[in-house]
Parts: sequence; structure tokens; C-alpha cells
Amino acid sequence: MTESLEYILAPMAGYTDLPFRYACRKYGLRYAYTALIDAGALVHGNSENANILARGAEEPYLAVQLLGSIPADLQQAVALLDKMDFDAIDFNMGCPVRKVIRRGAGAALLQDLDHALKCLRILRQGTRKPLSVKTRIISEVDPEPTVQFCLALQSCGIDQLTLHGRLAEKVYSGPVAGNIIQAVRTALSIPVCANGGIFSRQDAVALAQATGCTRLMVARGAIGNPWLFRSLCQGQDAAPPTHAEVCAQLYEHVEQLRAFYGLERSMILARKTILSYLVGRGYRRSLRAQATNISSWEEFLRFFRCVVSEGPLSPAKNISLET
Repeated sequence: MTESLEYILAPMAGYTDLPFRYACRKYGLRYAYTALIDAGALVHGNSENANILARGAEEPYLAVQLLGSIPADLQQAVALLDKMDFDAIDFNMGCPVRKVIRRGAGAALLQDLDHALKCLRILRQGTRKPLSVKTRIISEVDPEPTVQFCLALQSCGIDQLTLHGRLAEKVYSGPVAGNIIQAVRTALSIPVCANGGIFSRQDAVALAQATGCTRLMVARGAIGNPWLFRSLCQGQDAAPPTHAEVCAQLYEHVEQLRAFYGLERSMILARKTILSYLVGRGYRRSLRAQATNISSWEEFLRFFRCVVSEGPLSPAKNISLET
């Protein structure tokens, strides 16, 4: 079964920019999404838009994810995105962040089917590109509410549905309800992509078996661990990255950030990037803490030399953000 699985990098705000995707593609990733872009910000202008929407010259497949709930903004936003170089448009109906829900967007649309369908029809009418939805389950125990909601989404003419197998209020905690995703996959005639809890090849195989889905979305498991795609795409367990591999990939990623964002902004973003590569791999905590103060390329180089020379205190392990 693993030979037939397709892996998709999830849209993650603050992470899945061009340098992040470049790192993942290096190890076999083909399908990816941008970080979500807010419809209002796109229509009315925002300094972050260009960075979110940037596509590399050689990226094989890239979809853009749109967030919003105001019909007028969505209508204008989809008209703009339809003219851009993206392979598909995805509509976010699952973001659990409170400030998003308070605006009636993201996971809030799970509680307002009529408005969700109104928004989706606007998007369907406004683009010729493939249109998908990323959403969440409504109940952990009863498949029917989620099945009915997703059938209604399908009736709007979408081409794919991605379903995160956790309730919005659970955010990322607790088990993934594979049985709910399976029920939705069985009921729908369009492809269903399963999402949630993939931090290893074993996790991916378990999710595929629990849901029957051959399309799997990878999110937090790829943060600081682009090697995950080497294991997933090769269909076999791969050895954890060596100290030399971690150092080389970390340096390359930060260098990509500098080229993409410029020196000042990139050094701020580099802090969490550095930590994502070092946490869980045996590097001294007090050494890792120094990354939070990096503000220049020279400071990064000094820190990086320390990492290279000191190395991990224990053998490298596969990263897990759940520990």
C-alpha cells in the first residue's frame, strides 16, 4: 500500500514559505501548499502577501490556501488568485486559532453550514482552477455530522477534501479519528486526503490503513525534519540524520531565509528554524537557548560553529513535537 501513497505538505502559517518548502522538496516532497493567506489582506494589501504567495521557479506542484468568511473579499480574492501561478486553490474551514474563529472564518464555518456553502460557491464560480477544502471533523464518535457536512461541500463542485481527524477545540491534541475520515472517504465521490498525527512513516501507514486514504497530509511532523519525506517517499524507514546532515541542512535553510527575506527579518525567523532542527536531537539545552538571541549573520555563524564543534550529547533521534 505504501507505494501508492501520495504525501502533501500542509499549509502552516509561519512555516511553509519558500525556504521551508525547498528543504522538504530536497528529500522527495512533490505536493505542497502555501501558508494560508487572508482574503481581506490579499484584497486590501498586506506587506506579507508577496512572501506568502512566492513560488519557486522549479516547484513541481503548489496550491494556495485562502482564509476568509466575508463574501465580497472572497469574490475579489479568488479572482486575483485565479490569475496567479498556482495549481489549485484550497479554502480553509478548519483553522482552530481563536482570533480566526472570532472573525467567523476557519473552523467557525463548521458551525454555520449555510454560510460555509455560500462562501464555497463564490470560490467555485470565481476560479477555473481545481478547488479543494481543508476542514475538521465535527464529532469524534458519530461520523454522520461530518459526513453530511462534507457531502454538502462536495455538492458545491469541489475537487478534493482534506479532513483533519481532530475536533477544532482539540487543536492538535489527542488521537486522530481515523474512522470518521474513513466514513467520509466512503461517502464522497471525490478524493479525500487524511490529515493528522504524521511524525514518522509508521504514523503514515497507520493513518492510511485506518482511513483507506491514499493521499496523506503532513504538517507539524515536517517542522525541523525535512528528512521525514525521505522516509515517506522511499516507503521505508530511514536512519535519523547524522550530526553532519543536521548541520548542513540547518545552515542551508538559514541561508535560504537570508536570501528570501533579507538580513534583518531572516535572523528573527531563523531563531525558531534553528530550534526546530536542534530540539529532540540531543543538543545541549543551554546551547539551543543561545539561538533566541541571534540578530545578525555574524552571530548566527558564531552560534553555528559552536553547534558544529560540540555536536549532540546523545545520538540523534527523530524529532517529535509531541514530546
